[in-house]
Amino acid sequence: MTSQKVYRILAFGDSITEGFHFAGFRFHPYTIKLAELIRNHCEWTYNGSSDRPQIEVRVCGRSNECVLGGMIDRLRKTLSDAVEEGHYYRWIIILGGIHDLGLGVKPDMIFDGLKQMYNMAYEHGANLVIMTINETGRLKTNDPRDLDRHTLNTLIKKYAWENHYAGGRRTFCVDINEAIPWHRPDLDQKKILWDDHMHLTPKGYDLIGTLIFQTIVDHLNLRDI
Repeated sequence: MTSQKVYRILAFGDSITEGFHFAGFRFHPYTIKLAELIRNHCEWTYNGSSDRPQIEVRVCGRSNECVLGGMIDRLRKTLSDAVEEGHYYRWIIILGGIHDLGLGVKPDMIFDGLKQMYNMAYEHGANLVIMTINETGRLKTNDPRDLDRHTLNTLIKKYAWENHYAGGRRTFCVDINEAIPWHRPDLDQKKILWDDHMHLTPKGYDLIGTLIFQTIVDHLNLRDI
């Protein structure tokens, strides 16, 4: 009997990827919603056929981790281990840099580290989703101290634009900074989406999963496996 095909996605990053909320006593990663949406789309694509692939979305989030001195080596090992097991990810989703910024690391240095991770995804043979760094409640809108975050986000978005179709692999940016602002006039909406000054509620994380799905759905190629 032929084993079921597996369509693999890797979500990699820090506490936002991990789904940190309720002061770290609970976790609700955005991959819960993302996997649900892709599985539903896969069932529709295959018209309910049992021949459809299994959808596997792996979460590799680690709270308080920096891009420099942490994420780069961890992603390298994660992908190396996957290859040794004969597993290859079709998509790799990367979010990181907020903790580096908090330590005063300059945007260009953080971005150099992120580019190392992006290149690992390409070398693995995966399509890439990169995300901007969200606002926090620690700084007011347009606070000069928030300039580095804006600068890093600009570099991330520019990279996605310039490498949208790099070497046969797709690159997309999901701008969660724009889509889920902390500073918003709608306080009711803020209560629904934000858990604290930096992290989201389960509904907020589900929104990230939905945004990612909407971005990549036309490029999933679920039958090409």
